[in-house]
Amino acid sequence: MALIAGGLVSVGANGQTPDDTLDLGKVPQKAVRKLIRKDKVKTVADFQHINTACYRDDDSLRYETNLKTYVVNASIGQVWEKYASITPEKAWNGRMVNFGFLFSKPDNQFIYPDNADEPIRVGNVIFVNLRLLRGLKNLGVGFEVTRLDEEQKTICFCYLKDGVSNGSQEIRFIEQPDGRTQVSHLTHYRSHSAFRDKELYPRFHEKLVGEFHENILRQLDGDL
Repeated sequence: MALIAGGLVSVGANGQTPDDTLDLGKVPQKAVRKLIRKDKVKTVADFQHINTACYRDDDSLRYETNLKTYVVNASIGQVWEKYASITPEKAWNGRMVNFGFLFSKPDNQFIYPDNADEPIRVGNVIFVNLRLLRGLKNLGVGFEVTRLDEEQKTICFCYLKDGVSNGSQEIRFIEQPDGRTQVSHLTHYRSHSAFRDKELYPRFHEKLVGEFHENILRQLDGDL
């Protein structure tokens, strides 16, 4: 046993504490729990070694591309601040997508929906549940925040290696002459199924991306 902050915490033979192991009981979605069991990751050490499968320019011909663009009636500073400071529970929470949990590589800890009250950061590995076909199909998906560049006004996510799809999503913010802000969401993706990439992925992805931006822009409207 170890004494921490005035209390006793069990420590296993390998030196691990309960916080070192993912508590699936705090992950509400069955599909996300299934994904974690499939990938056989349990401890902070396992999650530190999770790899991404990002889009590569030198292999661009093997990827499909999807681009969504929005124009926001707010300054680029206001828009960037909202996107960069949004919590994962608020960003990925709606009819089609729900936040499951995240692993923070910088802090070496798991963060669950009940305490996901800090902004997204580079090194966050985020797991969400995708609710498809009105709930007839649920899919657990994981991705990592790989870039949060205030100077270039760019946010990037990479899909995890061995996931359903490989690739990256890039959100870029561009100031318009009239003071508004253009938000572009560019996705490069590929999987082992040409049918999925051509027919299924674009249809569902556009809805999911739309819900993500609606969640954040709704928060922005409330601040203006």
